[in-house]
Amino acid sequence: MNIKMKFMDLEARKYHFIQELFSIDRESIMDTLERVLKKEKEEHGELSVFTKKILDERLESYKNNPNDLLDWDDVKNDW
Repeated sequence: MNIKMKFMDLEARKYHFIQELFSIDRESIMDTLERVLKKEKEEHGELSVFTKKILDERLESYKNNPNDLLDWDDVKNDW
């Protein structure tokens, strides 16, 4: 990273990075970048759209039926 890039704010750096992406002509570079982004998301606990949807549905179900619960000890004993 050159000195100029080091002092740019985050928004400017993202814009510059996006411009650089358009010049990539090797699929292997894109594969690497995608792996890095995926790993970064996983490490920082970002949820997938699918997972977020399931959690939202379960939360809504709980709000609509707060007494419709299972006791953990009962569940544990059944398994």
